Order: sequence, then structure tokens, then C-alpha cells
Amino acid sequence: MMPGPISDSYDPEWGTSSNGTEIQDALNLMHRALGAIIGSEPKWILDVVRGPSGKRITATLSEREWRILRFACERAEETI
Repeated sequence: MMPGPISDSYDPEWGTSSNGTEIQDALNLMHRALGAIIGSEPKWILDVVRGPSGKRITATLSEREWRILRFACERAEETI
């Protein structure tokens, strides 16, 4: 007898794929929010890292948003 349909795959880090989707959704929201705060198209990261600091931007974010950004920075560093 075949098992029933599997509605959600399991990932060792995130658990179910729907958990991963929730994280991706949160990251997408933050990406859009940061784009609105920065107010210009993305630049090549080495130009940003090597270039001047640019104008000061003041933004108020929630604790949740700051934690999502910290997570994104940690993950980005892991991929380099």
C-alpha cells in the first residue's frame, strides 16, 4: 500500500517547507521596505563597500524587522 500524499516536505534546518516560505516572505517584505527607505535602485555591492558612506538615513523599524535584518546579514555572511 502506498503512503498518502505528503503535503509538506521536511528540511533539517527549517522544519517544513512552509516554515521556509514564511521566512522568505518576511525577507521579501524587508527587502521592499529597505528599497523604499533607501529610495534608489540597488548598486553593485563592491561599489557600495568601497565607496563613500552616502547620505545619512534615519529609519525606525520594529524589533521584528531588526531581527529579520540581523538574520539576513548572518545568512549573507555564511554564503560568502
